[in-house]
Amino acid sequence: MIISFAGRRGVVSSSNLNGGYRNDLHSVFNHSVGRDPNILQKRCPGLKGANIIEHYAVIASELGLDPEHTTGMGTAALIENHARAERTYHGVTVQAIATAGIDVNGGRAGDKASYDEFEQRSLLPPPGTINVFLFIDAYLDPGALTRALITATEAKTVALQELMAPSRYSEGLAMGSGTDSLIAVCNEESPVVLYGAGKHVLLGEMIGQSVKEAVTKALDRQSGMNAQRQSSFLQQGIRYGLGVEELLALYQARYPEVSRDAATLRRGLQRLATDSHLSASIASILHLVDQWRWGLISWASLIDLSQYTLSYIAQRYRLDSCELSISREEATRYELLLDELRQLLLQLLDRESGHLYIYI
Repeated sequence: MIISFAGRRGVVSSSNLNGGYRNDLHSVFNHSVGRDPNILQKRCPGLKGANIIEHYAVIASELGLDPEHTTGMGTAALIENHARAERTYHGVTVQAIATAGIDVNGGRAGDKASYDEFEQRSLLPPPGTINVFLFIDAYLDPGALTRALITATEAKTVALQELMAPSRYSEGLAMGSGTDSLIAVCNEESPVVLYGAGKHVLLGEMIGQSVKEAVTKALDRQSGMNAQRQSSFLQQGIRYGLGVEELLALYQARYPEVSRDAATLRRGLQRLATDSHLSASIASILHLVDQWRWGLISWASLIDLSQYTLSYIAQRYRLDSCELSISREEATRYELLLDELRQLLLQLLDRESGHLYIYI
């Protein structure tokens, strides 16, 4: 995707190529490698130059752009899956254009790193990036335009939070990927001059709404990440070892004598995941674990309320009664609570796969 400017524009870019604030650029681009054979085979295609700056300069040249007056981003998401959203107020239009994929590379600030730049131990990051163009049809000084970048980043995080997107590197919720980029562009020829872009002003509201909407739509188009899919306990539970693959492995270890094939078990899990009561019950326990890890509730509250919910699940689905055997002194052993939850799910899966799924 290439966007050329019709006039003088102020640009703040997170790109290595002509990044920071510039007002002498002619164009911006978002370059996809989503169909590169190396990426499809999970091989690193390597840089097209000695470093990342030269890499993007070569790409700009290949796109027919002047590397000295261009900034750009790269992604493995497909450009045709991009999404746009805009807001207009008092004649000023804000437009966000996003490409987004985060299913396999979502991360949270403070997660363990996947690349050591000091020792240059290179790992191929899984494909997953959220790139956003933000166009503001008004003049903003460099500070205000930089503030717009902050508001846009917060809006991206809101979109991920409302989808309960998981980090793939920790038990936390994702705030983005490690390769996200953002380019904000204002119109230096506009007679409208704005000095604020934070959450308290209308421009900040328009930025927040347009970026959140564009990112949400792009995630759905690229990988099917949407509210309906994310409502499933199989999605919300990934970060706590409650995903499909983890549960299948546990089932086969617990019931080695059962001859149900993996396809039957997968279908059983998918049917369970459509039960809104079950997903809501599991989500409530996982949120309690989150709250305890963040220091917001006591260990006793976590155990007591989780016991209540586990008992509800057992009663509703006519399973063996579940009594937590975790003492209030084992306040670092929340994994034991998750084990109890997994065991209940395995019971349900065994029943569902045997077509004996009954609830009241």
